[in-house]
Amino acid sequence: MAKKIGIVGAGAIGGFFGAKLVSAGYDVYVLARGKNLEVLASEGVSIHSDTGDITVKFEGVSDKAEALGLMDAVVFTVKGQDTAKAAEDMWPMIGPETEIISFQNGLSGVELLVELFGEHRVSAGITYIPAVIDAPGQLRHTGKVTRSVFGPYTPRDMTLHHELAAALQAVGLELKALDEPLPAVWEKFVVLAPFHIIGCLTRMSVGQWIVNPEMQELFLQAMLEVCAVGMRKGVAISSDIAQKQVAFCQTHADPGTRASMLEDLERGKPLEIDSTVGWLCTEGKRLGVPTPIHDMCYALLTPYRDGKAPDQG
Repeated sequence: MAKKIGIVGAGAIGGFFGAKLVSAGYDVYVLARGKNLEVLASEGVSIHSDTGDITVKFEGVSDKAEALGLMDAVVFTVKGQDTAKAAEDMWPMIGPETEIISFQNGLSGVELLVELFGEHRVSAGITYIPAVIDAPGQLRHTGKVTRSVFGPYTPRDMTLHHELAAALQAVGLELKALDEPLPAVWEKFVVLAPFHIIGCLTRMSVGQWIVNPEMQELFLQAMLEVCAVGMRKGVAISSDIAQKQVAFCQTHADPGTRASMLEDLERGKPLEIDSTVGWLCTEGKRLGVPTPIHDMCYALLTPYRDGKAPDQG
């Protein structure tokens, strides 16, 4: 059984996985910074959820990876724009057999991890867990969704993957280990990039913009752009996923749901724009696949990539 699990990116998702891994019996070590470091080291993390509140302490918390030591696995959940720096910082945690499991948005981060550490040490994953940080060390899990999937970037032995999935299922998570995770990662990305750009440019929740026929069509066409890029890269994407997502947003999505990038935009925080929308535009150009909707939206949102737009005049 794997014993030492590292968390790199102890925000809402990283903190959530870290707490659940402690509950499942693992020794969890967190690479953290600033106020988050102080609180996680002294008080641990608390999750407030409709499924029950928990508070856990970690085996170790530090801003120096060498102080934490080598890990059996590392759960990597940093924002896309922080991938390169975080990956460089965590090298002392990575041994020859360490599994790096990315639960980041999009494909940019996992591709960079593969480039740095090798495809034999990287797993791709996605999560639909709706968690937010109320304060350092205080997480709020809204609703009851705990769905996540992950698996090796390239085929290999999955003993560790199945062990982690079973352990986290035992503490209430809906987590599946997949032989081929990339189609599932792309299926989320098909929705994610269009959902974020529309949310940011309208400043609306999904329930406000999806009722507009013109916005429905824009959402559909933007998703078809993502599908086209994925298919050109050789990923098996369902041919009707875009149409199904429009219908889902009309009939099943919580109308108050807002894009997390919109939350960052309104709070003046850096945007995960380059690693998601920017990456898609770049890949589209490289592969000869037009992405005009994303190109325009990327240009309009770029001034906010580092937070608040530059002062004018």
